[in-house]
Amino acid sequence: MRNRKIYLAMKNNDFEALRLIIEGYETLTATLREDGIVEITDFGFNETADYMHIRELAMQEFYLDFVAFVVPNCPDFDGELFLPLLRQLNPGIYQISDLIVEMVFTNHIEIKNYLKKYYYSLFGPETIETVLGFVKANQNACQAAKQLYMHRNTINYRLDHFIMVSEINVRSFKGGMAMVLLFR
Repeated sequence: MRNRKIYLAMKNNDFEALRLIIEGYETLTATLREDGIVEITDFGFNETADYMHIRELAMQEFYLDFVAFVVPNCPDFDGELFLPLLRQLNPGIYQISDLIVEMVFTNHIEIKNYLKKYYYSLFGPETIETVLGFVKANQNACQAAKQLYMHRNTINYRLDHFIMVSEINVRSFKGGMAMVLLFR
């Protein structure tokens, strides 16, 4: 089991206040990096709802807000590439599908190219084409199966595998849009 990383860019740089909140969670540790980004390690794989709770506490108790990127727990995923983008975003908790949309609209070509190569090497072109075909078929597995000349169970298997490993839910509008924007 691997630890999950979360990167935070705080708006008012009050690390001590944030550290007080983080200490209340026994599975989390926080470190202030030299670049001013806070790196949180989650040893217990808390869900995003818990991170939202941390943000709410920080806002209520310390008037502290931040941008957070929950790094996908994919093999060899380089979450540090996204750190320059964090300071440009509105406060909130961002998953990879959220950052893909932001990155494409702000024209970060280097990160886009990295992600395309990363997902192609992680899943292979067949799975990526299946995901894109599914999204283009209005997220309908039966229509995608007809258009891709594939059995519907094969499509569902590839989609489930992609969602589980990448943490991008292409069965949702947000996840599907992220993949289409990334690979267009």
